[in-house]
Amino acid sequence: MTILLLNGSLNPASTTKKLLEQVQTLLQKAKYETEIINIGELELPLFHPAQPAGAAADWLRERIDSAEGFVIGSPEYHGSYSGALKNAIDYFDKDLLKGKPVGLLTSTGDLKGGINTLNGLRTVFRSLSAHAIPQQLAVSRKEFKDFSLTPDCQKTLEQFVIGLDEALQHQAAAAHILLQ
Repeated sequence: MTILLLNGSLNPASTTKKLLEQVQTLLQKAKYETEIINIGELELPLFHPAQPAGAAADWLRERIDSAEGFVIGSPEYHGSYSGALKNAIDYFDKDLLKGKPVGLLTSTGDLKGGINTLNGLRTVFRSLSAHAIPQQLAVSRKEFKDFSLTPDCQKTLEQFVIGLDEALQHQAAAAHILLQ
């Protein structure tokens, strides 16, 4: 199974990207194929429903369509997710994500931040008919020490990956039953 990890941060020193890399490592240990896509590197034009999408958007939609699950990461900007991520999501069609498991994570500047970002992402992915898993992850930059997570944060990250794995296995089992 292929899991796409979408990084909604444009910052080259992104904490969100570091979190996604740690999730990627755990998913690879669980034998998943993974790919991190940095939204800022795609140079997506501002979404306009009456304009052609362009090659970058078509490529992204193809990657979304072929993946079995996702991890969506965004920094918290003013209590929400990044505009770059929102622009990319606007290119997604409902059918691309229907029933697919999605794990949501955010990096914040504050120890008590992130909940609005996660709630906003959860609402968007539910509207796209994705299965936003109950486990989610909000990590403050203060919880990183020398580019590694505190022990409590690491445990939460592991539970996040376990939740995504369970959702992916459930999805695969359900698909198998439907094909019989």
